Amino acid sequence: MNTLTRSLLGAGCLALLSSAAQAQLTLSTGFDYTSGDYGLTEDTDMLAIPFTATYTVDQWTWRASLPYLRVSGPAYVVPELGQVGTVRPVSTTESGVGDLVLSGTYALATQPGRPAFDFTGKVKLGTADEDKGLGTGETDFYAQADVYQVYGDWAPFATLGYRVLGDSADFELENGLYASVGASYRWSEPTRVGAVFDWRQRAVSGGDAAVELTLFTTHRLNERLRVQAYVLAGFSDASPDHGVGGVLSYDF
Repeated sequence: MNTLTRSLLGAGCLALLSSAAQAQLTLSTGFDYTSGDYGLTEDTDMLAIPFTATYTVDQWTWRASLPYLRVSGPAYVVPELGQVGTVRPVSTTESGVGDLVLSGTYALATQPGRPAFDFTGKVKLGTADEDKGLGTGETDFYAQADVYQVYGDWAPFATLGYRVLGDSADFELENGLYASVGASYRWSEPTRVGAVFDWRQRAVSGGDAAVELTLFTTHRLNERLRVQAYVLAGFSDASPDHGVGGVLSYDF
């Protein structure tokens, strides 16, 4: 799972869909379900139920997210990493709290009609149980830049980032780049649809890069409540074969 629940729209595109309040607290939850063989003979199914709090004030956005995870399949696959080697005990199904992710985003002020930029620093704390194969148990760091611009009903966006992964005693992790490009379209006043293509450099020595395509829709039910839904397809052994998810967000 990525972080949008998988950072689905990117920091910039999400800003286009939120209200213009000077200070705003948003609470979100939902689900993220993926399934894939990750290059093995048996599929691994992953369910994540994230709980996210987002606080926006002026040009700053602060976010904390903690998921509940359930992983079922061969003892060779870890969320976010794919196939890494034997990490779980004999039981093929494990569940528990995932990794706590904290982030801060600064939205650079630009003139109307010009591209807008967001800069994000993120830390993933190893709160997931590595003995169950729910995470690495290590602390990871991320830095990324988002760019986006509105052209009428269209809003293209792109992300470029770099992640530094903690040292694991169980398998060799590699730092690397990640990037995404996509666009959203305002279907109606409360509804947007779009697509995003994600690429992440391999995280495990000898593994593959992750390559995924996500189609999404976001609908604002009223001034405070909005819902998002998406489907995903993966194109490498580091990605799930397919996935589906949804997010429900409430603005206070």
